[in-house]
Amino acid sequence: MKKTLYSLLLLVFLISCKKEPAEPQKVPQPGTLHQTEILQDSLTAEQLQKVTKIQAVFANVYPVSLEESITNFERDLNPDNEIRIWLAMADAYEKYLSGRTPKPELKEEKEIFKLLLSRSMMPEEEALENTELKIVTPAEARKVLSYYNDKASPILVK
Repeated sequence: MKKTLYSLLLLVFLISCKKEPAEPQKVPQPGTLHQTEILQDSLTAEQLQKVTKIQAVFANVYPVSLEESITNFERDLNPDNEIRIWLAMADAYEKYLSGRTPKPELKEEKEIFKLLLSRSMMPEEEALENTELKIVTPAEARKVLSYYNDKASPILVK
């Protein structure tokens, strides 16, 4: 009887410890995201200087005006954090391109930008897996990502 009771308790314990499978992390699709309202009255002079640099670095591959870039950062709950992420992307982008002669074609630059944008939101392996690369080779993609030194900061979707 004791053996049966212990076996039953052990069985209940093991069943209750069974982990539920974790839901896979979903990558939000650009079309499903919408802009938030402006959360910051204005950016500081230092923030504006950094946003100006970010906009200048990505002007070819992300053609958004400086005014729109500023407004986008004003929508962020924590603009300093977002600016830090974009500066890390810009730094990696510039370092990679500075070592390239001749300069890559625009299509390749856009792939490099997409790869860095993905990497800013997810670990390196996931970024490589989730970014469709047609021009950039896997070896070049790894080289691009070697210049990105920030941690992944996923977009929080509510």
